[in-house]
This record gives sequence, C-alpha cells and structure tokens, in this order.
Amino acid sequence: MQALKGIGQSCGLDGSPESALWWIGSLKENFIMIFDNADVLSPAALEVYFPPGMRGNILITSRNSAMMTLTSPENSLEVTEMEETNAIELFLKASCLESSTLNVQIQASQIVKEFFCFPLAIDQAGAYIASGATTIGDYLAKYSEHRKTLLCHSEFTGASKYNRTGITEEIFCYAALLEGDETPVSNLPLASSLLDRRLLPLYKTGTWDSFIFREGIRILLSFSLIRRGPSDNVYAMHPLVHTWGRDRLTLNERKKCCLMAYVTLSCSLKWNADQPYRFQRTLVTHVRANMEYIKSEGNESIVSYMDDAYAKFGMLLREQGYSKEAEILQIKVLDKRKKNLGVEHPDTIFAMASLASTNGDLGKYMEAEMLKVQVLNAREKILGVEHLDTILAMGNLASTYRDLGKSNEAEKLEIQVLDARNRILGVEHPDTFTAMANLASTYWNLGKYTEAEKLEMQVLDARNRILGVEHPDTIRAMANLAATYYDLGKYMKAEKLEIQVLNAGSKILGVQHPDTIYAMANLASTYRNLGKYKEAENLEMQVLDARNRILGVEHPDTINAMENLASTYRSLGRYREAEKLEIQVLDARNRILGVEHPDTIRAKTNLAVTCGNLGKYAEAENLEMQVLDARNRILGVEHPDTINAIANLASIYRNVGKYNEAEKLEIQVLDVRKRILGVEHPGTIFAMENLAATYYDLRKYIEAEKLEIQVLDAKNRILGVEHPDTIFAVASLASTYRNIGKYNEAERMEMQVLDARNRILGVEHPDTIRAMANLAVTYGSLGKYTKSEKLEIQVLDVRNRILGVDHPDTIFAMANLAATYHNLGKYIEAEKLEIQVLDARSRILGVEHPDTIRAMANLAVTFRSLGRYNAAEKLVIEAQEVQSRVLQAESHYTTPTVTNVEDAQDIRRR
Repeated sequence: MQALKGIGQSCGLDGSPESALWWIGSLKENFIMIFDNADVLSPAALEVYFPPGMRGNILITSRNSAMMTLTSPENSLEVTEMEETNAIELFLKASCLESSTLNVQIQASQIVKEFFCFPLAIDQAGAYIASGATTIGDYLAKYSEHRKTLLCHSEFTGASKYNRTGITEEIFCYAALLEGDETPVSNLPLASSLLDRRLLPLYKTGTWDSFIFREGIRILLSFSLIRRGPSDNVYAMHPLVHTWGRDRLTLNERKKCCLMAYVTLSCSLKWNADQPYRFQRTLVTHVRANMEYIKSEGNESIVSYMDDAYAKFGMLLREQGYSKEAEILQIKVLDKRKKNLGVEHPDTIFAMASLASTNGDLGKYMEAEMLKVQVLNAREKILGVEHLDTILAMGNLASTYRDLGKSNEAEKLEIQVLDARNRILGVEHPDTFTAMANLASTYWNLGKYTEAEKLEMQVLDARNRILGVEHPDTIRAMANLAATYYDLGKYMKAEKLEIQVLNAGSKILGVQHPDTIYAMANLASTYRNLGKYKEAENLEMQVLDARNRILGVEHPDTINAMENLASTYRSLGRYREAEKLEIQVLDARNRILGVEHPDTIRAKTNLAVTCGNLGKYAEAENLEMQVLDARNRILGVEHPDTINAIANLASIYRNVGKYNEAEKLEIQVLDVRKRILGVEHPGTIFAMENLAATYYDLRKYIEAEKLEIQVLDAKNRILGVEHPDTIFAVASLASTYRNIGKYNEAERMEMQVLDARNRILGVEHPDTIRAMANLAVTYGSLGKYTKSEKLEIQVLDVRNRILGVDHPDTIFAMANLAATYHNLGKYIEAEKLEIQVLDARSRILGVEHPDTIRAMANLAVTFRSLGRYNAAEKLVIEAQEVQSRVLQAESHYTTPTVTNVEDAQDIRRR
C-alpha cells in the first residue's frame, strides 16, 4: 500500500493507490510488479492491487498456496525443501566461513541436517556463529541446551536480512491467523495441544464431520504450516515447526499431548491387518519419539496400563528393524500379562511368542528356544496338538532349531507341521506352502539341495497357479528357488529368476519397497559369483543408497548392504575400501546389536579375511580367535558356525605358513563334520578339501592326492560333473598332480576345467581366467614355454581390462608372465614386468607384505641373469632386511622364504 502511494506521489498523481495502479496499467512498456511475502491477504484481497490492462508481469511470492488460483498451473512453482549442498552454501555465507577445510564442510553438513535444511533456521544459525557468540564446532551443543532461545533470537537476522528471525518467520503467519478477526480458532485443528472435542463436531448421525476437518487442513496448508504427503490423506509438518510448537507448551500440556499421541498411534496400528509398509515406516519414527519422551518425562506410570499399545509398538519396532527397543516393550507386556491374566491366558502366550521372535532377531537363540518350547507346551495343553496356533508354534520352534544348528530337530518338526497343514488346511492352502518352503530351507542347511529344489519348485508351481504370477508370495517363492539354484552352483538359472523377481517387484511393489531392494541385493550376490563384479558393485551401491535413504544409516538392512558392498570390493581387490566399510559395519553392529550377536561375529570374520588379504596376519588371527571364542561360548563347541570359525582360523594359519597348526585344526573340523553332518554333506567335503590344501602346502602330496580323489568322487556323485565346486575339485587335483610330477594328467584335467568353465561360466569369468593361468603353469612345467606365454598374455590382457591394473590377480598374472619370459630367456621383458609388479605391490600391499618381498627376490634373480650383479645383491639384501624386520616384529609368523621364481597361481579356497 505504502509503495503504491509513493509511486502515485512521485508521478505527480493524487497519491492514492488507485491512481498509481491506473498509471502502471497505462504504461506502453513491459513492467514487472512484485508482491513479496504475500502471506496474510486472501487471493481476492490481493487481486485488488493488480493494475488494469494486459501488459506487464506480476510476480507473487507467498506461503499461501491458494495464491496459485490467481494464475494458471504452468505459471506457478512450488519451492520445496532445500537440497543439502545449497543449504551448506547458505549456512557458510551467513556464518562468514570459508569451506576451505573438510572439517568445516562436515560440521556445516551436521548443522544443516539438524535443521532439516530449513532455510530460515540455517540462516539464523549462521548469523549467530558470525556474531562471535560461538564457533561452528560448539554450535550444536549450544543449540541442544538453548534451542528455544536460539530459534527466535531477535538480534540475528542472517544473510537474508529478513525482518524476522529463523523459525519465528514461519510461525508468524500462524500467530497472525490466531489473532485476526476473519478466521476463528475453532476452524484450526492445528495441534493436539489446541484440540478440543467441541471443535470437531460429529454429524447428527454420530459420524465424522470431515468438512470442518478439511476446512482446518485447508487453512493450515494455505499458511504452509503443513504440506501434502504422497497421498490425499497424508499431511506432514516440518520438524522445526513441530519443535517450535512443542517448546511453547507447558509441562502439563506436553504430558497431555504425549498421551493423546500415544493413544492415536496405538489406534493407527491394526492386529492381523496388512497395512502398507510405507505407512508403518512413517509411524515408527513417531512411536520411537513418543516412547523416548514418555521415558524422559517420567510418564510411564500414566501410559503403562495401555498393554495393547505396548504390544503393537513392539510388533512395529521389530518389523522395522528396531529389535532392541521392541524387546524392552515386549518384556514389559509379558510381565504385565503374567500378573494380570495368568501364564496360560492366550494373550500371555502370544506375548511370549512375540518376545521369542524378537530374541531370535537379536541372536539370542537360547532364550528364544526356551520361550518357544514354553509356548508350544502351553498351546498343546490348552488348545490341542492340531490347533492351528499349536502348529504355528511348532513351526516357530523349528526355525529356532535351524538357527541353533539343530537341523535334524528342525527337520523333524517341520515334517510334522507340513503333514498337519496338508491334512487340516489342504495341500494348496498358503500356510501349507509356507511349511513346504520352511522345510526346503532346512533341507538346504542339511545339504539336501536336490530335495530343497524339488520342494521349492512345487511351491512356485502352486503359487503361480493359485495366486497368479504377480502375487507377492509367488515372487517370494521365485526368490527362494533362485537362492537354491545359487547354492547348487546354477548361477545362470539363479540370475534369470532373480532378474524376473526384481522386475516383478519393481512393477508391483515399487522400486523402493524393501522386498524390491532385497531382490536387487540378491541379484548383486549372483553377479558377484558369476564374476560380474562391476554389475554387482553398481547394484549394491543402489541398494545401500536406497536403504540409507528409506531405513536410515543404522538400520540392520542398511548395514547388511554395506557388508555386501565390502565383499564385492574384496572380490575386486579393493581391499582398503573393503576394510574401511567392514570396520564401519563391525562398529555399528557392536553398538546396535551387541558384541555377541551372530551378525556382529560374522562382521569380525569378514574383517579378518580382508586383514589377511592385506597381509595383516596378526590382526586377522586375533579377530578369528575372538570369533571362535564367542561361538564356542554362545553356540557350543559343535554348532556349525563354531566349526566354521575353526576352519577359518585354520585358513589364517595356512596363509601365514603355520601349516602344522592348520593341519591339526582341519583334522578336528573334518572329524566333527563327519560325525554330525555325515560323510557326504557339502560341509564335510569342503573340510576334506581344506585339509588336502594344507597337505599340499606341507608337501604331503600323496595325502593331498588321496583326499582330493575322494572329494572329486563325492562331488561328481552329489553335485554333478558340471557344478562349479566339482570343477574346482578337478582343478585342485590337477594342481597336486603337477606338484608330484604327473604333468600329463595335470594338463589333461586342466584342459577339462578350462573347457567346462568356458562353457558354463563364460570366457571372461574370473574362474575361467584362473583355469587358463593354471594350464599355462603346467605348460611351463612341461617345458611348453611358448604355449605358456600365449595363455599368460591372454590372462593378463583380460584381467587388465576387467579387474583393472592394480587388482592382485592382475599383478599375479604379470608376475607369472615375467617368470615365463625368464624361462624363455627374454630377460628384458621379464625385468620390465617385474619392476611393475614390485612397484604395484609396494604401493598397494606395503613393503613388508610377503608378496612384495617375493617380488623383490624375483627381480633380483632377473638382474643376476642380465649380469647386473650389484643391483641384484642390493635388492636381495633389502629383501632380507625387510624379511628379518617382519620376523622380529611378529616372531610367531612365517614369511615365505625369498625364492627365485614366483609360485604358480593356485585356485584353492583360503
């Protein structure tokens, strides 16, 4: 208004707004008229100030979304949340700080995240820091103590120079709204603190009057205090607006609101209802905040009578991955129900079953078993052995037996469950199919892969027929069958099914549904086994990004995604990146799941493998010893995972040259697996294979040969001649034949291996390339150096292209080709390659790694062959000094002796 009067006066008019508008409308030139922060007036009231005529442009900025009615949709633009990079830029400008250091960038990122990238709050925070009142490093601590003051401090206007500060600007419209004459407070169901039952009357029929509610929502939307969510019935309030409102409530009002939110959340969750995952994911944040507030304000006595709410919240928290928090609530529910209802009441037994499931998620298998046995006994006694809830309890107990490695007990129960459901529900009932799928999982644990495959094919066929190809349960059955194909080494079949699962999940459930992301993770694992490491990495980065965004950085599924990506980095030879991720995984699991959770222990095992790859044998051994100790204590000495830990420790011993210790452990593993799993279980055969590898390293080639013949015979019979593990056994036996001088047999077998891998895995699969490398070594042993050279050039070329020049396998190929050049008398070519090998290993593995020491020795031999005796002697002395230093630092480790030629590449599993 004042601006229009000023225009009227400066143009010699009568000084009224109307004359100014008339003058603007009569202009022959184009003009722009800006209405900034047009928040309080209605669109009709604002339109009065538009000049007449068709010329010129009008720009309106407003928090009132109703202003969009003044123009066409294509001429309006909604400004949503600020991106983090832009928010950091605004903050640095307002705080007068330079982004010169990484530390400043990190601290700025933490601050803008705390304010959810809310521009005015970020602007004010920057201004406060610029005033010298605090530093960027101390700001968040000050904010947590003085949030209310800092959000509304009048002295700090920030870089934007707005006439109101921070969050007060956003709330200003609401304050004006409450104080104005046109809009009564009775139309505003803004927050539970203001909510009065009289404000939202029902129709005369007693039904909900949505008109008044919608009118209140409309007003709140018009002032941008809330915004629309992904659907018509979902609305969201900015967290800072929410905080501002909560800070202004009295203690009693906060308690009242807390209880109202508690009841509302409980009513929003339904038992036995298939509620959308996205909706539940939205609720879980509020449930956790509500529970935390109840605890912090000492309100537990007010709400603890809401037994049903705690049970619902426990269910939600468990399903969303917050099992520790779920356990706390479920223990309270069980305790309360035992006291109030008695131990045999159905609700008490249900609470016991819920807590048992959560214990299972937390890796507390013993506690889970104890509770599930009680549940099963109670249901058998009260409901009878053929009641569906009793059969469900039997299936749940079988699942825990499987987790405890009691696969035979699990199988026995699951056969009973399947038999009962076939009889009571019928062969084509969904629960019968579930029982069949569970039994297939147990068959898998028992190494009965063929039986597992057969059952899963029945399940898939039935679900296709009854539910349709696009039903979520059908897709799940397809995923299970793909997993079995994966375990059977049928990677091509697994890949084909997993692509179908991913496509179907994306189409039906959406690309961000947890099941779709899980399908992506499974496909990535299959790509890794097919040697498609780049494709695996690409998918796993997508999985990690999606889970970070949807579930949060500390959700168990997010941490699993990080672990899988680390595994792919290891396959790519990017050991330092793998180590960095695996340290994060271990740290997160220690903190969230606890040091004795199975997933935490698995994280230690993975980190130990990577430490071994980096030549950090002391750290690797220490980690494996911790794993073995934990599994002995928690699972028992004969649990499959404990036996796996012994096998892993033996592998570390073998890698550091402690072959006698490795042999002792591997004989123990083989003995236990024969006794518990049987002589033809894949785990037993694998143990036999590892022991053969140690015999090989001990130069006990006759013993190695004997075991490897048994392994090959068993794999041919159980897995089939073209299973990857069978082909691996052929390659191992060929290696042994080479070392005992049976070169012709070795050559014949390695040609079989190469042919099979070309056909089954493809010409560029890492295992195919490895087969080519091994055949090249045998050609060298036979004196066929030209043939050896030809193959090794191919191996090096493919590895350079697929794995990259710094991958350990590429460097190994370079060393092998250098050895062949040496045998051919091509010393110049050998020297050139060996210098590259030494440089790469020094840079990637460090000068004290055994492979680096070996590279020094090999180059010294080539120098000697070239007549460069001084250079050779200098390098040998350097290698011996490094070796001596390593031996003194780690006296119980054996560094490989310096030799004149690199050992042939070996495809044995470590």
